[in-house]
Amino acid sequence: MLDSPLDSVSLDDVELAYRVAGDGPNLVVLLHGWPQTSACWRHLMGPLSSGHTVVAPDLRGYGASGLVRSGAYDKRATAADVSGLIRHLGFERAVVIGHDRGARVAHRWALDHPMEAEALVLLDILPTRVVMDSFDRDSASAMWHWFFHRNADLAARLVSGDVEAYLRHFFAGVLESGAVEPETFKHYVAAFSDPAHLRASFEDYRTGFSTDRERDEADHASGLRLRAPLLALWGQDGGLGGSDVVDIWKEHHADPSMVSGHAVPGGHYVPEEAPGETMRAIEAFLGRVNTAT
Repeated sequence: MLDSPLDSVSLDDVELAYRVAGDGPNLVVLLHGWPQTSACWRHLMGPLSSGHTVVAPDLRGYGASGLVRSGAYDKRATAADVSGLIRHLGFERAVVIGHDRGARVAHRWALDHPMEAEALVLLDILPTRVVMDSFDRDSASAMWHWFFHRNADLAARLVSGDVEAYLRHFFAGVLESGAVEPETFKHYVAAFSDPAHLRASFEDYRTGFSTDRERDEADHASGLRLRAPLLALWGQDGGLGGSDVVDIWKEHHADPSMVSGHAVPGGHYVPEEAPGETMRAIEAFLGRVNTAT
């Protein structure tokens, strides 16, 4: 997958690179997290493409995708890219599966474009508003990089001096276990070695403390909720292990009976640490969605 060519589409504000597989009647969109690219879906694209058209873009400012002309890296802008990509591929609706930062984009996309949302799978996140309102000494210590990345210019200047060492800190466990192969890690390091793309990824974090949080809080207060069937999965050994993940997502859905989920083996990097279990859960979920419709 790492050597496969990427297609691209010129959207309103950015040149978006993407990988596509399969030619099924329904579209599945895969959105990666940080510090990754669409390559994080290398274990799932093949199995999913046996019955679906599957597309995995590099998010704006990440990987092979371009930097945005407007400088906007908030989740609404990135979600609009998802909507544009869906239309570019000739579809009106999609199942969107997101991990980490990509899952936050998927959440915003489903709120902003509910008619496009056939179903939603969110991997290892809680809603942005919940995370931002729950920081204490322990969680802030565990998620220190959120605050560091908030200072996008300074963070990019410091990290660009040794990108490999910085990313190795976050990937240490999965490199040791083999969940992320040396070749894949090398790809990730290369993807973030351009200082402008590195800074763009930090802008993604910075907006979480301002624009993204403000929109999430305002939407929640106004009663806006998800409406598409939702599956939440998280690593049992990761940071969400002790959280009431499903109950929290039910509070953000118009119909709590449409929300399901469970932990899978491993930690935060769900698509890479537990691809088999994740694939089985997604297949079962999509089977229920198709039966219901």
